[in-house]
Amino acid sequence: MASTHAQSTAARALAALIFIVALGSVTMQVGLNIRDGSSLADVLAAMSRFFTILTNVLVAGTFALIAAGRAISPRWLLCMTAAIAGVGIVYHAALARYLTHEGWEIVADQGVHTAAPILTVMWFAALMPKNAARWRDVPFVVIWPMLYCFYALARGSLTDDYVYFFIDANTLSVAEMTLNIAGLTVFFALLGAASVWLVKLRPARG
Repeated sequence: MASTHAQSTAARALAALIFIVALGSVTMQVGLNIRDGSSLADVLAAMSRFFTILTNVLVAGTFALIAAGRAISPRWLLCMTAAIAGVGIVYHAALARYLTHEGWEIVADQGVHTAAPILTVMWFAALMPKNAARWRDVPFVVIWPMLYCFYALARGSLTDDYVYFFIDANTLSVAEMTLNIAGLTVFFALLGAASVWLVKLRPARG
């Protein structure tokens, strides 16, 4: 599998910013929950239920490596870009209206749901080498979201707590959840294809 190096100063600087925003926002959420009286162990256990948090941590690790000049698989970068883009889109389209935040909670919430997704898509669209953005990698984009769905359902079956309404076994039938998961698969595949398309749209350098 080919790898790509983000060697330019701009690519590494933006990668460092993405790392700071993604990990900083997650860390801020941890701190806010501890401030409210929860133990660190309880906070980490609760936050590990969420696709948003897990994806931001993966994105933070990925872009920390890029900022350090390490080689990262283009396929992995595509998967992370589509995943974090999905975080932002699903949150603002379907979840934000049901949530209320105040103070620093707003900063942390917008960090993981808005700033990190936008910056990651910007990095991929502007700085991913055109020959490294490959249509054949698009099917791999769905692996992480599907793994998360299986993890969330397995965890929910043990705790009776499902954090996302579209995979809530307490309220949905198997057929409904299957349809929702199939829809998510198509959604993330489309995001992967859109990410590749954005790179291919860039004019060739003369």
